[in-house]
Amino acid sequence: MSKVIVTTGDLKEDYEILGPVYFQVSNKGLFGSALSNLVKKYQAQIQGMKKQGAMSQDKADWGFLYGEWSVGQSDFEKAFFVATEELKKRGEMVGADAIICMHQDIDMDTNGFAYFYLQMYGTAVKFKKD
Repeated sequence: MSKVIVTTGDLKEDYEILGPVYFQVSNKGLFGSALSNLVKKYQAQIQGMKKQGAMSQDKADWGFLYGEWSVGQSDFEKAFFVATEELKKRGEMVGADAIICMHQDIDMDTNGFAYFYLQMYGTAVKFKKD
């Protein structure tokens, strides 16, 4: 796992701004989504977090019983984890020590089947050496 720090706020260390970093993932896909492919990639870490209680256990999605297609709320947590790890990788690509002021946005597409799109972004920074 990456050593790049990701925070929704600022850090109290002096740093140089490298620039913005961005990642997007969706559960939309006919024969497999980008999210499902990335969840497979991070399966060991996800299972470890579930065992530690740091991530919820998967639960059945009963939305179809009520005549509606559910978005798969259990996927949100996995999508957040995957997007954070992928954002760290983008930070590593530019030589960052941290990503500050991280934000996320989830957009829903409920026309027909329910899909979501998660965008995550922040500012890559490099700590200044004294």
